[in-house]
Amino acid sequence: MARSIEEIEHMLFHALTEEALVERIEQASSQQEVYDILGELSYFDLTMEEFQSGIKQLQSRQEE
Repeated sequence: MARSIEEIEHMLFHALTEEALVERIEQASSQQEVYDILGELSYFDLTMEEFQSGIKQLQSRQEE
């Protein structure tokens, strides 16, 4: 079952704002590194494709 972009965005938003990981995420030098860091969270189970789609969607919302 495919996730909706809203579900992906919701998970990404929560994962990217995890206080325990924020500093490491800010210092990451690639999307792969951020993805690997987020993968340490028990609830983060997005595929790389979902992660990339979610990042693009969050970026486009930020530009609005």
